Amino acid sequence: MFIIFILQLLYVLGQDDDPIHTSVLYGSSDLGYYYVNIYVGNPPQKQSVIIDTASQITAFPCDACDSTSQCGNHVDQYYNRTNSSTYKELDCNSSFGECSCFKCLNKQCIFSISYSEGSYLEGFYVNDQVIFGDLLMEAKTSQNESISKKDRSVRSVFGCTTRETYLFKTQLANGILGLSPKTNTILAFPNIVDDIHDQENGMKLFFSICIGRINGYMTIGQYDFSRHQKNSTYYTINYFPTQNKPKYVIKISEIRVNNKTILPGSDLQAGEGTFICSGCTIIYAHPHVTRELVNVFVCDSPNCPNMEYFEDTACYVYNKTLHGSYEQFISFFPTYQFVMDNNFILDWTPKDYLTKSINQDDAYCLPVQEYYGNRKVFLGQVWMRNWDIGFDKENQTLTFVRSNCSSDNLKHNFTADDLFLKELNQSNITLKNRYPPPIDIDQEFAYESVGVIAVFIISIIIIILIFCIRRIYLNRKIQIESKIPVDEDETYKTVQQKVFVAQ
Repeated sequence: MFIIFILQLLYVLGQDDDPIHTSVLYGSSDLGYYYVNIYVGNPPQKQSVIIDTASQITAFPCDACDSTSQCGNHVDQYYNRTNSSTYKELDCNSSFGECSCFKCLNKQCIFSISYSEGSYLEGFYVNDQVIFGDLLMEAKTSQNESISKKDRSVRSVFGCTTRETYLFKTQLANGILGLSPKTNTILAFPNIVDDIHDQENGMKLFFSICIGRINGYMTIGQYDFSRHQKNSTYYTINYFPTQNKPKYVIKISEIRVNNKTILPGSDLQAGEGTFICSGCTIIYAHPHVTRELVNVFVCDSPNCPNMEYFEDTACYVYNKTLHGSYEQFISFFPTYQFVMDNNFILDWTPKDYLTKSINQDDAYCLPVQEYYGNRKVFLGQVWMRNWDIGFDKENQTLTFVRSNCSSDNLKHNFTADDLFLKELNQSNITLKNRYPPPIDIDQEFAYESVGVIAVFIISIIIIILIFCIRRIYLNRKIQIESKIPVDEDETYKTVQQKVFVAQ
């Protein structure tokens, strides 16, 4: 045990060129998401959180949630506030970064998030120390003293979830890590990337995500250049967030296959455009885009079987006798070229996109499905595979570099057979809960607050209208009642006159 600790110590101290914060990504297409571990409080409590570039909030269950009815059973224990000596609760007057509490109940700063597939989170905000980085935590001493200055924690705000539904309740990971470009605003508290940038001198407002077919890694502060091939080429493009679209929207001028345009930029920029969504499993798009992508998904070999649909995705069944190795099998399929700014063309190869079917052994699919909500295109995890994508929030740019995205930074060269066989073996032990509908950030808490305000204003207008209508009704009733005695008096006088004449 002592020897293992010494080896870890030497390894960590030797990583002078690595960024301060690096963490392994856990996940796969079978699992349906990728997550990192963060360590919260003092002493640290591990929390697994799904990385989501389309969400503004970080949240996970805490000891205030009832595990029998309100929150699910997850891979880690709930965050326990009383066990942390650095825990602080946010009251109604609290502020952190650019954001002040704007939603309050029972003297607590509260939140609620709705998602398009029905999942829901609610709870209250808290403030505590957070550490990002698996390897550094593993090399800690039993007294929880850091062996390296790289490992220091930062103070951060996150949601203490007290109620979760549907996928959030059933998933293995405890919660969600919001990585939206619109954090640290008047409507959203800073996320861990903002906090590390603000609280550590010299750190860039930058993070990178490298998703492999199984697992991967994430860095905060700068690229982990030791994980890239020598003489790697780096491509940088702009992203375009707006106030009511807190997403990494990118401009794709066209998609090509075999040097032929299959989709022009007008189809990809229509509606809310195209954006990167690490919380989405696959590519979701409106029917026209989906149809054109599937039409060119053709297996170019006389031994290819007919295309079939499993789980609503187009697939081909792999047969080793007919198709040879995986390397040979994937060579039968086309490469999609996403043409972007600065002459950058992202090659989405079969090695990147072919995804194993859950219900059909040895069937490999094009992970694209139709989305019938607002007109937009979600570029999910499968589109991000095998690229280390750097998100520079300060300059509003994205940088792409090819990488095998191994959680082991010493391994770079994997054959297709290595990757596909590993995925095939692991698929038998992962959750079979894939392809959840994409998260719709438009329903997040910031917009929900606007909705509450709108309902409040409409309610006031309705009350005023009811009051006015009732006032008019009462006035008319008073006028009618005031006329009745006069009419009856006149009738009485007429009758009396007639009686007098008769007499």
